[in-house]
Amino acid sequence: MMRMSTTHLNFRKQTGVSIVTAIFLVVILALMGTGMVSLLSTSQQSISQEITSAKAYMAGRSCLQWGMYQAIFDADPWANDPYVLNFNNAGLINTRCINTRFEVVTNDGLRFFNITTTANYGASADPEFSQRTMRLQFQN
Repeated sequence: MMRMSTTHLNFRKQTGVSIVTAIFLVVILALMGTGMVSLLSTSQQSISQEITSAKAYMAGRSCLQWGMYQAIFDADPWANDPYVLNFNNAGLINTRCINTRFEVVTNDGLRFFNITTTANYGASADPEFSQRTMRLQFQN
């Protein structure tokens, strides 16, 4: 009989442990959930910025290719006014090349074209604004 009563007394001493354990688990799970939501939000912003950066990069490449065409086939590609290109198709709205300039360099009798372009996506106040400046040197 003595043995039964000691077991019974130990059981009564542990009655609040399950509530403390449940509260501890709920707090840990809530902290993990908050961390996952924060991580997801940061990841979404990062991916969005990568997409806008890629759009500005591709617009810059398009402007360099357009500049190569103008330098080779246009009669006067070195006008003082910089060329401006706006892309208005469905995927590149708010994407444009704001400045495409040409320069001719003669070195050792060889003629090189330098093209510099600045492309951007969005407005400068926009949180997803992205701007790329690219340079290309080629020989006709």
